[in-house]
Amino acid sequence: MRPDSAPKPRRPRFFHDRGGNVALLFAFLSVPMLMLGGAAIDYGFATRLETKLQAATDATALLLCQTPLATPQADLNTLAVTTMTGAMGTANLVVDPLAITNNPRKITLTTHKLSTTFFGALTGTKRINPGAVAQCATPLPKTFEIALVLDNTGSMAESSGGQSKLKAVQSAAANFVDYVYTSAAFSSATKIAIVPFAGAVAVDPTAYRYASWIDLNGISSYHWTNIVQSPPAPFKSRFDVFAKLQAVNRAWGWAGCLETLSYPLNVQDGAPTASNKDSYYVPLLAPDEPGDASAQVAPFPVGSQNPTAYSYNSYLDDRTGGSCQNSNSYTTALGQACKYVNPTDAVSASPLGIPNGPNFGCTTQPLQRLTNNTSTLKTLINNMAPLGSTNIHEGFMWGWRTLSPNSVFADGQPYASSANSSNASTINKVIILMTDGTNSWSANPYAPTGSLYFAAAYFKNANGTTPNPRMPPKYQNIADANTARSALDALTAEACSNAKAVNISIYTIGFSIPSDPIDAAGQTLLKNCASSADQYFLANTSDDLIKAFQTIQASIGALRLTQ
Repeated sequence: MRPDSAPKPRRPRFFHDRGGNVALLFAFLSVPMLMLGGAAIDYGFATRLETKLQAATDATALLLCQTPLATPQADLNTLAVTTMTGAMGTANLVVDPLAITNNPRKITLTTHKLSTTFFGALTGTKRINPGAVAQCATPLPKTFEIALVLDNTGSMAESSGGQSKLKAVQSAAANFVDYVYTSAAFSSATKIAIVPFAGAVAVDPTAYRYASWIDLNGISSYHWTNIVQSPPAPFKSRFDVFAKLQAVNRAWGWAGCLETLSYPLNVQDGAPTASNKDSYYVPLLAPDEPGDASAQVAPFPVGSQNPTAYSYNSYLDDRTGGSCQNSNSYTTALGQACKYVNPTDAVSASPLGIPNGPNFGCTTQPLQRLTNNTSTLKTLINNMAPLGSTNIHEGFMWGWRTLSPNSVFADGQPYASSANSSNASTINKVIILMTDGTNSWSANPYAPTGSLYFAAAYFKNANGTTPNPRMPPKYQNIADANTARSALDALTAEACSNAKAVNISIYTIGFSIPSDPIDAAGQTLLKNCASSADQYFLANTSDDLIKAFQTIQASIGALRLTQ
């Protein structure tokens, strides 16, 4: 056989059988694949367990910090174990002894949950032990400036749960004061102001009779709107008129109420400036409305069998003779300054349940500026009484003014801001606004004024002016109670927005009982005024109101996790 015809040597068979290769490769890889898959399952389970463990540890830490500062460490350790066991079960749970520091008290809780692996024999990892750490702090006492703005209107006399609505407010407010000055969350420097409001807000008439921010010289555009003087003017200011009236009725001295400022000053917190005469506050003086002061509702013209108008606040007899002549013009009779020179036939009456006279509409106790004197605060709370209409705007603004570093009292510390970060950590400003009604400026369609006297005077004043300069541009030309409410609501909303812009935290409570509910628009106003949705409360009973105050006080001084 020729060499070239010799048979060729054969390659081993395994070079041709590819099925053997795959089987061999799978055999080599199956073990690491099983190890990786098992590890993934074990670690996935451990991750879920660790998430649950951390949540339970956080909750337990917060619970521990709510215990009294004097609680022994042994009792705290027992509470930690008991609480964690309830959340995680007893199996393989380890709760380390607590680490506790003082001044302020910080509690560090460390926990472990021993977890046996499913694939430990394959992966070599017998246990994965998730752990969790949480540290809570009984907060460093912070300094707060808090204004309680409380509705004292006539409707607060209505019953709710066996007591008047006002009694429920008084109880809630007194408890709030006690809480603030006994809770470790509030420093001893924390101060509270109280602003009772109805149709207007009063300041202490003795303390502020000669205050530099009050119009003492009759220079404001609003000073003589309803006491129209002509040269020679008999009075320098409304205080001269009050002096004449108090001479014939001791109760007719200035009660401390003030009219609203012009817009937009009445939604801001600045102080009066010499360059703007209308930035000074005008003392509220309800003019004597035409009539003989002998009837609760006085007809005009006096003695007429066919009256053309009716007055609800006639407290002097217009028929004085002399230089003050009778007039058939209601507006002229309303504005005559001469009738106050020698007031005659002064009569006290209550045609609407509100005492008539120059303080008509000024029905509340004077506000209390920021103080930490609990006796002073509680005395005012106890002395509050329900009477008058509702002016949420003025109540809110005077609450803001008590906290302001810029306004008439200048009691408040500087506002927290990014430029004042150190202050931001220590001073916290809060307004708590409670009302049971809606803004209400009562109309009087039976007189040319169109309304009862209010903090913004009349729909139409004796000198022909209107409230337009005191109202937002879109809410002027007030003609009835509905348009008046819209204007006051707009002022309230803008005031709330401006206060929130300087980092005042606002809580609002609507006290809306079934027999005297707050309508949808009123509730919306309060919701929008609050700093957040959870800072608005609707109380339908006295118990609800008290719970709302309790929730607010707990929220203000809430505990926190530090990590």
